[in-house]
Amino acid sequence: MIATDVHGLEDAGVQTAAKTQGVPRIGLEQYYSEAGPDYAAWSPEFNMHFGYYRAGTNPLKREAMLEQMNAEVLARLRVEKLAEPKLLDLGCGLGGTLRSFARRMPKVRLLGLTRVPWQVKRASTLNEAAGCGARMRVIEGDYEDTILPRGSYDGVYALESSCHAHGADKGALLAEAYRLLRPGGRLVVADGFLGARPFASAVQERIYRKLCECWVIEELGELDAFTVKLEQLGFTDIAVEHLQLRVAPSVAHVPWVTLKFLLTDVVFGKKKMTRARWNNVLAPVLLPLVSAPLGPMTYCMISATRR
Repeated sequence: MIATDVHGLEDAGVQTAAKTQGVPRIGLEQYYSEAGPDYAAWSPEFNMHFGYYRAGTNPLKREAMLEQMNAEVLARLRVEKLAEPKLLDLGCGLGGTLRSFARRMPKVRLLGLTRVPWQVKRASTLNEAAGCGARMRVIEGDYEDTILPRGSYDGVYALESSCHAHGADKGALLAEAYRLLRPGGRLVVADGFLGARPFASAVQERIYRKLCECWVIEELGELDAFTVKLEQLGFTDIAVEHLQLRVAPSVAHVPWVTLKFLLTDVVFGKKKMTRARWNNVLAPVLLPLVSAPLGPMTYCMISATRR
């Protein structure tokens, strides 16, 4: 694990640490190349996000909740009436959500962007194995500055990937999403955000900074700044849904999954535990300590329409 320099944080002023951009000690590409395969312990389909719980469903069925989150994102993109919709995943990981969409919509055209070369290769293999390689691609690229043509997508989404974008308002990411959407196209972002509530203590704020370091996040989006930026760019029909209770049942799976992973891969396994892999174990453990109701971090799904 990475040791936190507590005295250095205090000298820099912990009261402003959450609003300043830190420098991750592990790069995004390294983190996902080393820890990416470990997400199979969370989801065999490589749904690298939390789940969406609906009343009446079984909270013990984690994969079903993860798939439901995919369904909720797709529903808010509002493309069901289009003959051949084109959708773009900004920060697609190994393409789990893309493949979920491909299963649900036979004529959809899908593209995923990732900065991680390993994810491109692995996703392509998974896409072919799932029989949807002809309708979807995963390519390497920076989702804040793409070379994709303007106005070419009916829907653009970022499922727990906007956190890696720059700035408290994630302005560069949102501007690029606006550019890529056709008029009337939809944007959906589901992720953790910082609300208006302050940190309960300096210790909790340090835990938040450690969490960001583990997951290679410079800073989480600030909810108010994020929605203001959407308005400034020209998005309309902006809706903010607070989903903390919806994702809580899947978050409750974290201790069991972590314990099982440690036993199978660390205690009895033969794989080398790198710093990135240890960080991937530590971050979910820290998450409840800074999330609502204990802290200011909350999970939201935000949708909007391009003017």
